Amino acid sequence: MKPTPPNPHRRRAPLWRAALTAALAASAATAVADSVRDARTPSVHALVGARIVIAPGQILETGTLVIRDGLIEAVGADLEPPADARIWELDDLTLYPGLIESFHLRDWPEADDDGAPQGGHGNALVTPERDMLLHAHHGGTFTKLREAGFTTAAMAPKAGLFRGQSVVSNLGDGDIQANVLTPRRAQHMHLTTSGGFGEGYPTSTMGSVALVRQTLLDAAHQTKAREIFAKNPRQKRPAYSTALAALEGAAAGTQPVVIESDDLRHSMLWVALAAEFTLDATVVGNGSEYRRIEELAASGLRWVLPLNFPKAPKVKDEDDLSVDLKTLRHWYWAPHNLQMATDAGVDFVLTSHRLSEPRKIHEMAARAIARGFSADDVLAAFTTRPAARFGLEGRAGSLEAGKMANIVVADGDLFTDDTTIRSVWVDGTHYEIKEIEPPTVDPLGTWAVAIDTGDGVMNVQMTLTGTVDSLEGTVGTPMGALPLDDVYVSGDTVEVAIDSTPLGMPGVVTMSMSIDGDSASGPGTSPQGPFTFTAERTAGPEAPESSSATEEVER
Repeated sequence: MKPTPPNPHRRRAPLWRAALTAALAASAATAVADSVRDARTPSVHALVGARIVIAPGQILETGTLVIRDGLIEAVGADLEPPADARIWELDDLTLYPGLIESFHLRDWPEADDDGAPQGGHGNALVTPERDMLLHAHHGGTFTKLREAGFTTAAMAPKAGLFRGQSVVSNLGDGDIQANVLTPRRAQHMHLTTSGGFGEGYPTSTMGSVALVRQTLLDAAHQTKAREIFAKNPRQKRPAYSTALAALEGAAAGTQPVVIESDDLRHSMLWVALAAEFTLDATVVGNGSEYRRIEELAASGLRWVLPLNFPKAPKVKDEDDLSVDLKTLRHWYWAPHNLQMATDAGVDFVLTSHRLSEPRKIHEMAARAIARGFSADDVLAAFTTRPAARFGLEGRAGSLEAGKMANIVVADGDLFTDDTTIRSVWVDGTHYEIKEIEPPTVDPLGTWAVAIDTGDGVMNVQMTLTGTVDSLEGTVGTPMGALPLDDVYVSGDTVEVAIDSTPLGMPGVVTMSMSIDGDSASGPGTSPQGPFTFTAERTAGPEAPESSSATEEVER
């Protein structure tokens, strides 16, 4: 891509170093810096010369798309770019609507109350009062989803039987409040247990089903008791549970319920429970739906289907009988799952859930397409269908005037195993996507980093631990150490993302650290602007000797 060069006379963006201190010591100074930055940031863009997939089955072979203030202003084949637009020459590239992740789980922070059950219910697995709006933002997670082409995601708490409420959010920089589209979208549920005997109730699937039924009945009972008390307040006031109150809408069928299913047996249990309690239910499948697809279609429930197709079983030769028939059948039939669901009339969208990395959706989608599922249907299941399901059809899912400027830029057909996503746009903000290469360096150890903002140097310490194919780490700041949200090796470069919200800068700090022995350097960005840095390794790695810098990483 060849954006028009920036004005060389324009002043450099405000300092990251200044932002760290100003955000904490002088909010007025930060506000001034923000206003200056906003005035200098182009809000009008013209994406010129690209092939434009407006929606599934609607394609402009060559056209122009204009973005203004985060929205798509116009799309057309013979469109003249506005005079105030920054021009992006995108010849030989293709624009797609931003993908929508329909089911993404996020960890819920540990309780601060020495492990006591949260939210007023006697069972620690029942926490429907959790609100993912409070904890959905995570810079590293947002980056990984954007790398796969996602610009919007529905995020829910990860653990529990009654997990809590999800939020639908865009995946841009800034905190969740800057990105939220639909708060408290749905209640989330999952048949889980506390573990073995002695670790709490329930310890079996039967117990989980019983607890689901009892909790939904209790929620409906609390609603009725409160209605009766409101009519006659002289009687004893009924007990109030915040957990049951959070479930009242789901129990009454007025709030959607999203249910994760681990296997086909659980899917059939949820079909029965949804019918018994007339839940407005969506089931997140497991990839084996093809085995009873007609029954699942007859349920009338909505579905979120994964792309977790198994790898080919390893066999020595054609006479090797060590692989069981069930494994072979699933390997063969799993890629047919989507087309069979379509033929049966199942209402479904797709998800990257159950894949090791979100970016693997493209490789897996190519396998489904090879088995008869159309590329247009894949795109629809990641764009127009989830947009309609989340009530966002007027704002997302296609590249039409008036909709959010959520766009994927790729160098070919999106759902193949060899197409590269070059960038994404979220609310009109451009995010470059870097292609990952096999590691050629070992970055483990402690690094003294000198950050040059142009007006001075700030020294911090970065520590990288783990292995080359599974890095972790921290970076020191004036406010203490921050964990690295995302860190990985690509070739001789370490790519780092840090959530800078704790520093008073909602957003993400990124660093690209090119390593040469024990020295490194590179560029970085922060919510307040770009910077450069150099680094020296001051302590060697503390990693297992089996870790290899040349080992290829599956990402």
